[in-house]
Amino acid sequence: MKRGCFFRKGSFTIEAACVMSLILLALTGTLYLCFFVHNRAWLTAAAYEAALAGSIEGAHADGRMAETADMRGRELGNTGFYTAENLAVNVTAGDRVKVVYTADTFWDFGGLSWKLKAEGSSRVIRPVEWIRKVNAAADIAGSIK
Repeated sequence: MKRGCFFRKGSFTIEAACVMSLILLALTGTLYLCFFVHNRAWLTAAAYEAALAGSIEGAHADGRMAETADMRGRELGNTGFYTAENLAVNVTAGDRVKVVYTADTFWDFGGLSWKLKAEGSSRVIRPVEWIRKVNAAADIAGSIK
């Protein structure tokens, strides 16, 4: 051995074995966190899309906002998500259509679980009334000149 070098044979192997378990735990934790964020982003977009579908249906005289939003929400949420189970969709309709997804996410290590909640809402869209209001505002703005 060189002078001033106090390493014993095999010490790096033992240190690597101790540190590697922490590195693998951090990597798998990051991977599960990425799955959680992906599922939340996907379900938030699906909730807004389902709420918009329901609010568009509300413009019809016999429109079924809640049923349309629920059907679209189940269709979009039917995609299998890794590490997520017990996916439920809840729709409330009135002057706004609100879609809420809830799911349980699990983690293989230690039995940890997180609750996932994603929601989206949209006002009922009545295009004819909106176009009339825009035209009236344009007429008023034109007469001010």
